[in-house]
Amino acid sequence: MCSCVVIDVSLPLLVAPPAPLAMPVLRMTVRASRLVIASAVLSAVLVRPLPLAAQGAPTTPTTPAVTDTSQSLAIKVYLDCQSARCDYDFLRDQLRWVNWVRDRLFADVLLLVTSLRTGSGGTEYTVAALGGEKYRGRADTTVVFTQPNDADDVVRRSLARTFSLMLAPYAAKSPLASKISLIYAAAPGTQASPKNTKDRWNFWVYRVSVNGYANGEKQSRFLNTFFNTSANRVTADWKININANFGYDQSQFDLGGGETFVNLQRNYGGNVLLVKSISDHVSAGATLSAQYSDYFNQRLNARVAGAVEYNVFPYKDFTRRQLTAQYQLGMAAFQYKERTLYDLMSEQRPLHTGTVAWSSRQPWGNVNVNLFGSQYLHDLAFYNVGLGGNVGLRIAKGLSINIGGNVSRVKDQLYLRRGKLDDNQIIARQQALATNFRYFGNMGVSYTFGSIFNTIVNPRFGGSRGGEFQ
Repeated sequence: MCSCVVIDVSLPLLVAPPAPLAMPVLRMTVRASRLVIASAVLSAVLVRPLPLAAQGAPTTPTTPAVTDTSQSLAIKVYLDCQSARCDYDFLRDQLRWVNWVRDRLFADVLLLVTSLRTGSGGTEYTVAALGGEKYRGRADTTVVFTQPNDADDVVRRSLARTFSLMLAPYAAKSPLASKISLIYAAAPGTQASPKNTKDRWNFWVYRVSVNGYANGEKQSRFLNTFFNTSANRVTADWKININANFGYDQSQFDLGGGETFVNLQRNYGGNVLLVKSISDHVSAGATLSAQYSDYFNQRLNARVAGAVEYNVFPYKDFTRRQLTAQYQLGMAAFQYKERTLYDLMSEQRPLHTGTVAWSSRQPWGNVNVNLFGSQYLHDLAFYNVGLGGNVGLRIAKGLSINIGGNVSRVKDQLYLRRGKLDDNQIIARQQALATNFRYFGNMGVSYTFGSIFNTIVNPRFGGSRGGEFQ
């Protein structure tokens, strides 16, 4: 059993005024009967519930007028959560004592949620409640941890409970405050002070996963399998990641006349990362990796490097902002499947790499930008440098823009095989092609207008997409 906190909300019901009392009738005449019938019809109309503002005051009031605590006066909340486990429909249904709005500029409170994977494979959610215009300058932050095997329902209820606790101080200042209660349900026999626990695994977490799919039709068939295993240990002082993987991707096409084209892509290998925390801003580490790749013409791509990283901001602020500079110096050894453009079947080369990365998550949006570069030290003409990232901005009420992409200068393709590829190999991207640049870009603009409220949940026809025609 576990402790839980429940927010209980009771909203006022609209009650129709009592129907008028029938007038006593002393004489029954035809005319009087018509008046009685008309009176009955009028009574039936009056007993229909009317909006609170339209109901007249009782003839003899027995209680004083009640302050308007209708839903329209509830606090307005905007949720900014990129995690797939933020179930918006569930949250709207559970937290009906707030008004969910579609834009942060309409909100009294902004809930900003960021997440990071923990060493055990679970998730650490950092939730910040930032006051809007009415509560300018107020900010509260808390952290929620979930286990790697927690069901989606467990995660969403944990987030809903946390949101409720963080919104309660704001709701306490709203007209609905008198209808909200905070209830604590403690598990029987719980102690006020936590007990120290021993971890027989010493913080090591192991994971094995196998995935695959197959599909096809008369003239084409596809098979894909992927295997991954990992061992991780994460503490405040050390971070150790060990990973091994295997990927197999086969595509087969019947070209007609008995001719068949098969595209086979295999890649497998492993890597080790070891990081030591030195201070709130500095860490040092080492990496070791070995990989096989059909696409890059490599039987072996083995690398070992030492690295150091500096963060301008304290690492504890990583969910909201980071500005890091990382430098690596190491050695690479290659064995090729086919002879390269430089007439080599193997080689060993010293190299260094550098990365400067900036990320920020703020009420106005988020920014992720990184400048990266690598260079072989045996010949400085072999290098790769580029810039990439994405920006999401909420420019005005209802208006947002997203821009992302990367561009790089490529001068380090030591692995290119000698000889020409045929047309089918080029179209299927069976092997890497010679190039001196790469780029990718995306842009999107969204404008939403109309009602600012986003509280109602209606699940009807939610599962009908499976019958769509193509």
